Amino acid sequence: MREKIERMNETNKSDSFLIEIAPYLGAYAEAIVSNIRLAVLSQRCKIVWVNERFCNLTKYGEEELIGRSIVELNLAFADKNFFKAVFFIISSGDKWSGEIKCRAKDGTVFWVKTTILPIKNGSGTIESYLLFNTNITPTKKALEEKDFALKKIKQGEDRYRALVENQSDLISLCLANGTRIYVNDNYCNFFGKSFHELIGTNIKNLPLRGVLPEFTQNIFKLTPGQPEAFGIFHLENSRGEKHWVSLCIKGIFDSGGTLFEILTIGRDVTDLKNAELQKANYIRDLEHIAFMTSHNVRGPIASMLGLVELLRMNAIHTDQWGEIVDSFKKCIVDLDAYTREMGAFIYEKQSSE
Repeated sequence: MREKIERMNETNKSDSFLIEIAPYLGAYAEAIVSNIRLAVLSQRCKIVWVNERFCNLTKYGEEELIGRSIVELNLAFADKNFFKAVFFIISSGDKWSGEIKCRAKDGTVFWVKTTILPIKNGSGTIESYLLFNTNITPTKKALEEKDFALKKIKQGEDRYRALVENQSDLISLCLANGTRIYVNDNYCNFFGKSFHELIGTNIKNLPLRGVLPEFTQNIFKLTPGQPEAFGIFHLENSRGEKHWVSLCIKGIFDSGGTLFEILTIGRDVTDLKNAELQKANYIRDLEHIAFMTSHNVRGPIASMLGLVELLRMNAIHTDQWGEIVDSFKKCIVDLDAYTREMGAFIYEKQSSE
């Protein structure tokens, strides 16, 4: 009898506790229902109840949803096999959870994290299913944008790499301390070393042969105010061939203005340099011809013009004729010698080209 009384007391306490917390449980349930997108499905997965937030998400009214199946509404971007697989899981008594891409009534696309729970009666038979969604559209869009950006970056890197690798220029990228972190194929060919042999080496210890040490030192003094260095050098490649190469050094700086990478672009300008040297030689040759003409040709001609003028003026006595003839002869001999010299000089220059 005592045990029965104790059980009754315990029951009364339990009922009393439930009565006390009932308002709180109701408020809690109301909070869940009002903040989560819920739907109740029948055994055949037809909608029998939805809350307001579910309607707001799908843009369907309650009357448009009740009595219709999820498949019939065509909310999800999925084929029938997907729904068959989900139904197989939940009809077996297990819950299903996953991310679904959906389309609202107005065509708006959204993503939801969906969980479907089987609801069983006292005998363990599934009577209905509870479906609740979490809107994850902002997260999925952010991920899609990130993936798109990464894809674009990858495409850009591939295009840039293809462009760089097919450049005839010598291209290298170094850290601020001069350690090489990238070189293109032409740079490797010029050095006669592989990519892996050059990566990790330092431009101080393994410079391009022919670059002045002072120029290398100035590379590490680049600043945002003076971000580039330029020079033309007679460089020697791995085969001992000499090439004129213009080197353009560009400093890459962080937001604080600190040098953290050095880009080197070397361009073979041998043909241009040779043309420049040929032009300089041509100008020098023209200057030499002009000098010869001015000093060695014009002198005798001026002398002969003076003698002719004296003859025109009858300013020469007959006893001076011999001297005049000798002067003319000398001028003619000098002119002949100078023209021969000029001809030989021009022939020599033409033969050397």
